[in-house]
Amino acid sequence: MRKIFTLIVGLMLVSVVFAQQPEGLIKKASVAPVIDGVLDDVWAEANVYKIDKPYRTEKPTIGDPGDTKWRGLWTEEGMYIFLTVKDDNWYPSYISGGNNWEFDKPEIYFDVNYVLEDGLGAQHSKGHYQVAPAAVAAKIDGTKTTEGDGVVWAFKVENPNYTAEYFVPFSKLVDKDGGPVDLTRQMGFDVTIIDRDLGDSGRRRAVWANIGTFDESWSNMNEAGLITFDGAEGPVHIDEIKLSSGGSITVDNGTLQINAEIIPDDATVKTLKWTIKPAEGSKGKATISSTGLVTAIMDGKMIVQATSLDGFVYSNEVVVVISGQIIKESDVNIIKNGNFDNVNADGTAVSWGGWTDASPAHKVIDGVSVHSPVESTDVWRYQFSQNQLTALPNIPYIFKFKAWADANRKINVDFEDTSGNNYNRYGSTTDPRSSNGRSDWTFDITTEPVWYKFDVTFDQIVATTDQKVQYMLGLYSKATVYIDSVSLISVADMQLISTKAVKNNLESFKVYPNPAVSKLHIDLSAPNTTVAIYNSVGVKMEEVVVPGTHHIFDVSRYTKGLYFVKANNQVVKFIK
Repeated sequence: MRKIFTLIVGLMLVSVVFAQQPEGLIKKASVAPVIDGVLDDVWAEANVYKIDKPYRTEKPTIGDPGDTKWRGLWTEEGMYIFLTVKDDNWYPSYISGGNNWEFDKPEIYFDVNYVLEDGLGAQHSKGHYQVAPAAVAAKIDGTKTTEGDGVVWAFKVENPNYTAEYFVPFSKLVDKDGGPVDLTRQMGFDVTIIDRDLGDSGRRRAVWANIGTFDESWSNMNEAGLITFDGAEGPVHIDEIKLSSGGSITVDNGTLQINAEIIPDDATVKTLKWTIKPAEGSKGKATISSTGLVTAIMDGKMIVQATSLDGFVYSNEVVVVISGQIIKESDVNIIKNGNFDNVNADGTAVSWGGWTDASPAHKVIDGVSVHSPVESTDVWRYQFSQNQLTALPNIPYIFKFKAWADANRKINVDFEDTSGNNYNRYGSTTDPRSSNGRSDWTFDITTEPVWYKFDVTFDQIVATTDQKVQYMLGLYSKATVYIDSVSLISVADMQLISTKAVKNNLESFKVYPNPAVSKLHIDLSAPNTTVAIYNSVGVKMEEVVVPGTHHIFDVSRYTKGLYFVKANNQVVKFIK
């Protein structure tokens, strides 16, 4: 007979909506615990908290209330967490063969922002974090694993019960503005235990705090518990921020460093939040980095200001005057890495993510995002996406990309909100490929590379919207899909890059054929132009000064791959 929680699950959601969230006190450890899944003597210093609430109406079987629990300690380097789980059937993903988030394992959540109840969860980042490694068959004996972000973990399984031990460095837990965690403030925190037994149709979860009135902590941490770090010293606050004088930028995409003096000099948190905006009546555009480096995009007058991360101290304003800018698509494209020029070590595209029933989600090959077919029963089971977009509400945009496949097939693409906002398609469109006028399009692609263009106006952005573009490639076909040159540009910005002066610059040379086999033709707008070819890692293959307006490169000796042609400060890529 399975043991289940003795709560009245049917009335749970109604009765706890107004309940106070649990609080935990994290004591400072006398010595750092050893991460091995064993309850060292130092853990006797920690308070123990029950994980005894079912998530919504799910019915986990992890013993009586109090059998499954967590405890935490801290040092100057980070927080330690120890979980004790009483289970009746150890059924992790390495046994089931399914997705790790649907089978036995813990999930730990952190919210380190100054404002905790912001309607966001770990999927949004922005100061929210999930630590949820899955158990590995070869490492269930307490073997320690260290992740690239400094997280350390170990599972010790005594089937069917198990323990899990973690170290989470404070260096990982930066807030939404990039600032370090303030240990004198309460932190949002929760633990979820995913339980699933052989034969179950789905996961069943237990939590310390968030029972899911709004959503799971992955999507919304408003109901997370609160933890306080016992003995943490108060910070030295910023009293004043003085910015250096502004200046001017006169070269295309030029930069200007704005320096800040922070008073007092020994302030605990010196990270600042920088803002840049056009002066009244100006149409200028620029970006500013987390260190105050201004990068010009569009001519005009810009106002720069910095604030402390808590928002209590504002600097003086300084002016940056921008001129000499040539507006290019890359300057105004909302999509990051839309040409797939930046690639992670594993071959995936920087700034892009995704999820599939199989791995890998995608690979970048010769500057194109390639999506191998997977077995799937639903279109959404193959997702390729980018979130945290920064489109403005209620103005028209043009969404454009190039796509093709190994065989004629359908694909779907949408602009979709989070589960907390009911996966709302937060844009409207007049394009007939949308069945309901929302930002969700299903259409046919062929074996030939074709440009696809859609109009969209984001008319339903709300405060908690996580703007996301998402290609869904499951179900329709097993044909491999190729995607390239993705852009989302406002109609107003599109008009700017279509002016004659800019157009002439952008079309200062043409490259064909593409892909090239043996000969690559270059057509130039003016004689005596220097033209160079670089490979995908930036090595110059050859360079010539073309006396006329046409040149032919012999690329027959080049290995297959992605190359770049540079002329007149413009770059065009081609494939060999």
